[in-house]
Order: sequence, then C-alpha cells, then structure tokens
Amino acid sequence: MEKKPDLYRLKRTLSVLEKKNKKYVTLDMLSKWVGVYPDVLADDLIMFEPFILMDSTLNMNDLVPAIKEYFAKEETIKEKKKPAEPKPKREVAKKEELAEFSSIGDFIYKRMAGPGGLISPSASLSDHDLYVLSKLVKEEQARRKPKRKPKKAPKKKTKK
Repeated sequence: MEKKPDLYRLKRTLSVLEKKNKKYVTLDMLSKWVGVYPDVLADDLIMFEPFILMDSTLNMNDLVPAIKEYFAKEETIKEKKKPAEPKPKREVAKKEELAEFSSIGDFIYKRMAGPGGLISPSASLSDHDLYVLSKLVKEEQARRKPKRKPKKAPKKKTKK
C-alpha cells in the first residue's frame, strides 16, 4: 500500500511548477525551488511517477496534470464526508451546588416534594439533577466504606 503524499508539500510543488515557465524541470531544480530535499520530494511524487527514485532527470512538468487530478479526487472525498457532530456538553456539578444538600434524602425532598412535603409521583428530574444525585450517591458510598487499616511493618529478627 502506497503512503499518501504530504498535501502541503504537494500544493507547494504544484504552485512552483505552474509559476516557473521552464520547459524542462528536474527533481533537483524543483527541490531547490520548493525548499525540500530531493529524496523527500521524490517520496511525495512517487505516486505520480514510479521511476522518479531511479532517474531524477525526468521532467517534472509532466506530473502537473496528474497532481491536479489527485487534488480534484481529494476535494470530492472531502465533500462526501459528513460534518463532525458537536460533542455533548459535559455535566458539571460545583461544590457549592453539592453543599446545598446534606444527604440524598434532602435532595429528594427539595427536588421532588410538592406542597405539604409529600413526594409527587409526577415529579421528574432533569439530566443535570440526575447527575447531581449520582454525585451525592457516590459521596455517601465513600463515607460508608470502611477505611483500610494500615499494614503493620514486619518485625525485624535480631541475632542473639
């Protein structure tokens, strides 16, 4: 499988070839005008002329139509690609927002209770409210988890 040529260098090469009014351009001449080593330029142009590595005296002007055709194909491929979908915004709960609620029950009472303090069966939570609730649940689980006791260092044996 051939590697794709560097598009930036290929565009520079094409613009130099179109600007220069020389009938015959070698790889060495082109590399000086583009400002790239001949080997690097040859690796980019090998897709259009396979013998370029063996014979650097080939006329580079012959490659102009092939390079233009390559750019036309690249443009059609770009047009066919779908635009990237925007990423959904990340949910964030600030410490102040979490500090409003002393416990999970307090959250449920403040968000879902109707008048008179009864939980309303028609109450629904938004995505952000569910995120805050999950954070409160994680905090509660962390508090209930027993703390690990540090391991005792092994006693050293002393010689008598």
